Amino acid sequence: MRIFQATVSGFDLVNQTNVFKVCDQPHPTTVRKILDSCIKGDTATAVKEVDALYKTGYSCSDIIGTVFKVAKSYDMPEALKLEYLREIGFTHMRIADGVGTLLQLLGLTARLCQMVEVSA
Repeated sequence: MRIFQATVSGFDLVNQTNVFKVCDQPHPTTVRKILDSCIKGDTATAVKEVDALYKTGYSCSDIIGTVFKVAKSYDMPEALKLEYLREIGFTHMRIADGVGTLLQLLGLTARLCQMVEVSA
């Protein structure tokens, strides 16, 4: 209820985009684009998207949390999904330990893109 009130108070319009702004979480559609690029092995596009997301002001912990949630429900081969979730989990632990930098997110992105190349 508080999120609804905050959204109305801040934006006068309750929609998906405004609710995510109030919750200060990256939009899952944006994160899905990153994972789409990783699955295609398009490292350059994935890195560009992560960099843009980071530069909008989201914290590394907010970004990695959303990446984990989106990856859990992403439609991909189960073995690849488990590898992705493992790698995301390791990066999440590093960020939680205080190493919350753009480099951590970009390294994760490169490793996710590389996993597809190795498994192909």
